[in-house]
Amino acid sequence: MAGGADDFVGHFRFAYEAVARFPVLIVPPLAVAVLGFMLLFFIGGGAAVIGALMGGAVGGSHGAAAGGIAGLVLGALVFALVMGTLGLLSSGIVIVMARTALGGQEPALGDALAVVTRRLGAVVVAASLVGLIVMIGFLFLVIPGIVAAVFLMFTLPAVLLDGLGAVDGMRRSAALVRAHPGPIVAFLVGCLLVFVGMGIASWILSYIPFLGGLASFVLQGAAMSYLTVVGVRFYELLRTTPGTVAGAIAP
Repeated sequence: MAGGADDFVGHFRFAYEAVARFPVLIVPPLAVAVLGFMLLFFIGGGAAVIGALMGGAVGGSHGAAAGGIAGLVLGALVFALVMGTLGLLSSGIVIVMARTALGGQEPALGDALAVVTRRLGAVVVAASLVGLIVMIGFLFLVIPGIVAAVFLMFTLPAVLLDGLGAVDGMRRSAALVRAHPGPIVAFLVGCLLVFVGMGIASWILSYIPFLGGLASFVLQGAAMSYLTVVGVRFYELLRTTPGTVAGAIAP
């Protein structure tokens, strides 16, 4: 991998060039967002209508109102579950494609989806454990949750790119972060700058009727894919650094 561990700007630039060269990298989050927009009305609206009809059949107008509310709540829960699953698939696909793109080869959506599907069980377990740990951490004055999120941020790359199980993936992520605090801080600062820049650009675009909203939508999807590629770039760099403690966790 070209570039030393201290070439932080170079790694962000390298990832940007990969995304610019292979725009297919931004397709998964955009596709999920579009699908989510359609499912919002289909699942939420459909569940509310069904609930209202069932409630009305039992309790008249009052039953229809209660059934509609219950259906809407149930629809929201189903929608959240579906979108969470699709978002996880999207993130996994971008992670797999990122390694290919960073290697200078054209990534394929179908091949990446096949990899994620084969590892879906480990991915779901890993994401669930990380989410649970971070959530518990946030219950204790927020800071522990932020720390947990930082230490576990390379879990999915470890699971998908190196074939580790959920727990071993979490161990490797924590080991990498603990062993390389300097690059990790630089990575997080770079991500923060990207988010700030995206926020400013989205705010400016919001003043353009219709097309501004569409452009902002594409920008956000591109930014998320870009940061995922940067994360894979740093993961690949840190895990191959001589002497890293993560090397003790074999694929």
